[in-house]
Amino acid sequence: MLKIRRVPYIFLTPFLILFALFFVFPFVYSLILSLFVNIQGDYKFVGLTNYLTAWEDKSFWYAVYRVAYYGVVQVTIMLVLALVLALFLDSRYVKNKALFRVIYFLPYAVPGVIAAIMWGFLYSPDLNPILSIFGIFTGGKPLNLLDSGTVLYGIMNMATWAWTGYNMTIYFASLTSIPIELYDAAKIDGCNEFQTAWHIKLPLLKQVIVMTTVLSIIGSLQLFNEPYVLSSLTSIPATFTPNMDIYNMAFAYGNFTYSATLSITLVLITFVASLLFMYATSERTTAKKKKVGNKIISHTTVSSSTLSYTGEGEKTI
Repeated sequence: MLKIRRVPYIFLTPFLILFALFFVFPFVYSLILSLFVNIQGDYKFVGLTNYLTAWEDKSFWYAVYRVAYYGVVQVTIMLVLALVLALFLDSRYVKNKALFRVIYFLPYAVPGVIAAIMWGFLYSPDLNPILSIFGIFTGGKPLNLLDSGTVLYGIMNMATWAWTGYNMTIYFASLTSIPIELYDAAKIDGCNEFQTAWHIKLPLLKQVIVMTTVLSIIGSLQLFNEPYVLSSLTSIPATFTPNMDIYNMAFAYGNFTYSATLSITLVLITFVASLLFMYATSERTTAKKKKVGNKIISHTTVSSSTLSYTGEGEKTI
């Protein structure tokens, strides 16, 4: 009996070892390192001074703002497209669903660095004549998605292309797990495809949508590969994203202590953003909002139905 109880821990041991080596230890080491400064090879304890410096670091916070804006726009577009594609594939109008799933998922199979290089060439007006067509709307100047003012939108397009199929696969897998009895009941009630999707599929996908959104928020705040690769093709600053700022602070300037501080700060920002979103979309929060809304509606209905006015200022109950 004792041996049987040990079996789960035996299976968990490899994961726990790897988790400790590649997550717990680096995090603790970075946390400790962030409390020091390196003065000519001599580490001096300074407490939270580095964090106060990070709080006043405008370039870092502007990078956070940039990826936050990127996340709001790109994640919304990507997840809506993924959801629409999943619902489309799950409908009865589509044949050869397996083929379409593979086609949509293929961009995710392309390594991020290779995809960034590929898109970098496609964004070059000298190499892509299609961009010249947009000159009609820009006064004869070809669209240049490598320009400093538009490169962020080019990166959004790259991420959407790569990750839409991935999220679509998750949504489609969840749709296939919905009991068919619900669809039969909806069909008996006369629901069409849109009504079935709105009243059955989307509510049952809520938790999956929340999960993919949280993962996408984390991914947005960790944006690095695409802008780093494109920095060799265009003028992207070293502080374009928080991760680029952290990377350059450590390996370009050799300031590992402040780089660790920015890393811990980014971890906290990511944790808080994810936590707030999960709280805002939790069942308890939604139930509270509905309860308050129902009370307001109920109070308004009672007031309007019990009070009537006749004549000038005369009230009867």
